[in-house]
Amino acid sequence: MTQSSTRKGLSLEESRALCNKVLSYSKADDARVNIDSGVHLFTRTAINRVTTAGATEDANVRITSVFGKRVATTVTNRLDDASLERAVRDSETLAKLSPEDPEYMPELGEQKYSEVNAYYASTGDLTTEARAQAASFAVKSADAAKVMASGFIDVNAGSNAVATSNRLFGYHSGTGVASTLTMRTLDGASSGWAGDEGADWSTIESERIAADAVRKCQDWRGKTSLDPGKYEVILEPAAAGMLMLRMMNVFDARQAEEGRSFLSKPGGGTMLNEKLFDERVTIISDPMEKNAETGSFNGGGLPIGRETWVEKGVLKTLTYSRFWANRKGVAPKPPGLNFVMSGGTASGIASIDDMIRETRRGVLITRFWYIRGLNPRIASFTGLTRDGTFLIENGRISRPVMNFRFNQSLSEMLANVQMLSSPTRVCASESSTVGPPIVVPALKVKDFFLSSVSDAI
Repeated sequence: MTQSSTRKGLSLEESRALCNKVLSYSKADDARVNIDSGVHLFTRTAINRVTTAGATEDANVRITSVFGKRVATTVTNRLDDASLERAVRDSETLAKLSPEDPEYMPELGEQKYSEVNAYYASTGDLTTEARAQAASFAVKSADAAKVMASGFIDVNAGSNAVATSNRLFGYHSGTGVASTLTMRTLDGASSGWAGDEGADWSTIESERIAADAVRKCQDWRGKTSLDPGKYEVILEPAAAGMLMLRMMNVFDARQAEEGRSFLSKPGGGTMLNEKLFDERVTIISDPMEKNAETGSFNGGGLPIGRETWVEKGVLKTLTYSRFWANRKGVAPKPPGLNFVMSGGTASGIASIDDMIRETRRGVLITRFWYIRGLNPRIASFTGLTRDGTFLIENGRISRPVMNFRFNQSLSEMLANVQMLSSPTRVCASESSTVGPPIVVPALKVKDFFLSSVSDAI
C-alpha cells in the first residue's frame, strides 16, 4: 500500500485537537465527539456520455451530551470556536429535555485499538480525468455494441475519530471506491450489469466491467418466461453479496436470547456452537482484510478486532452491546464493519463455469434489486432479480429468462450451499455507492425459491 502526500480528511493531530476543543466546552456529566471528514468524488455516465462529475469536501462533528441517563446529540460542520461551542450548548439543552434512556451506558475511557492501514493513495489521489478515462471504456463499448450505457463511479477518502470526556481517543483513515455500469438495448428490452468495489482503485477493472455489462445485455435479448419454483441457483458474487449484506447484523445475542432471531433455540437460549449451515460456510469480520479494511472501533469507541462468526457451518460467537453484555455479565462485542465469507469446495476452488457444468437444471442470477426483509425468525427476504437471468440446462446456459421475485430464508440458503468460487469484494449496495466491505464467493445453492415471474427489466 502506498501513502498519499495529499491524504484527504483531518489528520490524527488535527482530529485530536478538534476533539479536545469540543470537549473543553462541555459542561455535561459525560460527553462524546465523533468526527467524519474527507472528500466524496463521483462521475456519472448516461446516454453514452459522461454527464456529471463532482467533488465535495466536508467535516462533520457529532456531539453527544449526557446528564445522568438523559442523552442528546447535535451535528455541525462549522468548525469555528463560536459554532462549536453553540453546538455543544444545544446538545446539552436537548439532553436536559430528553427522557431518560434506561439502556444508556457511561461513555468509555481509554481503549487500545489495532492500527489499520486502510488509506490507498490510488483512491485518495484519484483525479477527475482518471475517472473520466475509466468511464470512457463504457462509452466506447456501448457505442460499438449499439447499446446505451449508464454508469456511476463513487469515491470516498477521509478519516473519522472518536473521543470522550473520559480520555478515550481513536482515529482511522481510509478510502473506498465503487464503479458500476448498466448497459441497455435501445428499445429498453434488455440490460446487463457489472461492477467492482474496493479500497484500492487499482483493483477496479474498468475494461472488464464494460465488456461484462455489454455481454450480459446482449445475451439477455429475447428472454422468455420460466415457471416459478424452487431451483438450483448460481448467484454471481454481486448477487451473493447483496444477500450477505443483510447477514451483517444477524449475529446478535440479545435478539437470539429474546427469541426474535433464527439463532434463537426453541424453548430458550441460542444456537451457539451448533451447526446451522453447510460445512463449507465460514464467515469472519476483520478490520485488516486486504482491500476491505475498516476502522478498529465503532461509533461509541468500542474496539473491533477479527472475529469468526461461523466456522465450517458452526455458529461460533455472537455480538453483545454494552448494555446487554452488562446485563449478562460478559464482555461486550460489537458487530464487525465488514463481512468476509470463505470460498472453495472440498476439491478446491470452483469457477462459475464449473458451477454451470455441474448443473442439470438451474438459474444463473447476476444481481438483485429492491431487497426487503420478511421474517427475522428465519432471516427471510424478498426482492427481484435484475440485469441478466438465465436458464441452465445440462451443464450450459440454454436461454435468457424473465426476471423473478424471490422469497428466501438466508439461513436455509446457507445450509443448501453446493459450490463456492474464490471470494472477491463486491458492490453490494442497490444504490451503486460505496458500502460496508462485502467479500464473498459466487454461490451455487439448491432449493432457492423463485416465487413468481416479473416482467420488470
